[in-house]
Amino acid sequence: MSAMSEVRMCPDAVLCLDTPYQDPGREGTTLFFFKNRQFVCWDVVSETMLPGYPRDISSAWPGVMEAFPGSRLRGALHVPAWGERVYFFFEGQEEAVAWDLGRRAVEPGRVPVQRLLPGALTSGGDFTPVHAQLADRRPVLYAFRGFDYTRWTVPEGGPPAAEDPGFPRRIELDWKDGLVLAPRAGVYVDWPSRSNAHSNRKIYFFMGNLYLRWDVPSNTRNYRLDILAGWKGWPAFA
Repeated sequence: MSAMSEVRMCPDAVLCLDTPYQDPGREGTTLFFFKNRQFVCWDVVSETMLPGYPRDISSAWPGVMEAFPGSRLRGALHVPAWGERVYFFFEGQEEAVAWDLGRRAVEPGRVPVQRLLPGALTSGGDFTPVHAQLADRRPVLYAFRGFDYTRWTVPEGGPPAAEDPGFPRRIELDWKDGLVLAPRAGVYVDWPSRSNAHSNRKIYFFMGNLYLRWDVPSNTRNYRLDILAGWKGWPAFA
């Protein structure tokens, strides 16, 4: 495929929420895929793309895309230990937009990225944030940029004061046979009913036309597939 088609396939950001936020009457975890100025929803329980999408981001998340006109969305982060809040990151911006899940509205003011994720790799806004868990279920935050990544252990009640010891590190050292360069987007999913014999705790990384599935407990790559093959019903975002 051409470079142009690769750009169209990969999402700009992915968000995982444990409870339904759109489409009343549903139950369970939802994945939100954001691309350009639109988004789609994936039902984790039924493993299907929900009907009625893509929708405009502004129709469900008013004020988010308007915060930085002309800047592309770079990441969406929900950290349960920090409360009912989603942080949206934008390319080239040193501040994030905070969305109040309860009020369904943008919070007043913007949040400095360095207050949320302090470190050299997060300066300038062009990084990929991922909230995940380690094999022992310790919650962590990752930021991928270029050939490097960093990590923070998630404290209760608020952002970390500093990166974990030994970080930043080269991506290729710890994500062997999986990542070398920073992905465009990533999300952690704990599948509720896939298998009793194998781990259901995965991180999905998206890049170009492809996505990579990473198994958390074994810290190994499962596979790399075309986005269209693995996520049935993937739309043509406008």
